[in-house]
Amino acid sequence: MDAVPGDLVGLLSSAGWVPGRRVDAGDILDRLRSLGFEVSEAATEFLSRFAFLSLEHEPSILLHGERSYCWTRFDPSAVATTRDARIARRCAEIAGTSLCPVGTDGFHLTLYIAADSTFFAGRDASVFRYASDTVELLSMMRAGQRPVLLGEWSS
Repeated sequence: MDAVPGDLVGLLSSAGWVPGRRVDAGDILDRLRSLGFEVSEAATEFLSRFAFLSLEHEPSILLHGERSYCWTRFDPSAVATTRDARIARRCAEIAGTSLCPVGTDGFHLTLYIAADSTFFAGRDASVFRYASDTVELLSMMRAGQRPVLLGEWSS
């Protein structure tokens, strides 16, 4: 993804993103590799652009008269454990491709990226297909669209 479409700039800039943003995600990428995650070029590129951003997005609910939005944090450190690496391999069996975590979602989902830049999500034993690329992922978040269940792995 070279440029962020204009209709998504507001979503990202509200989280502190600016055009051309690059961050050093080397430490978290090294940690992921050391735990056995397959860190693809797509994961490296995505995290170098969006790591550590936390987006508020639809869906939302009304709590005590105020809208409370879902959130996604592009920081895989919360799911960077050997247990999470085993879970990612199980999710990869359902997705049909290796997966690298790139963040977490307020619905208790781990957000993954595949080597071809397709996004997936996992929760417990459930695996979801999210988006075919970063633009679609961000568009779905802005619109409040949730990922589609692919299947579940068994113990």
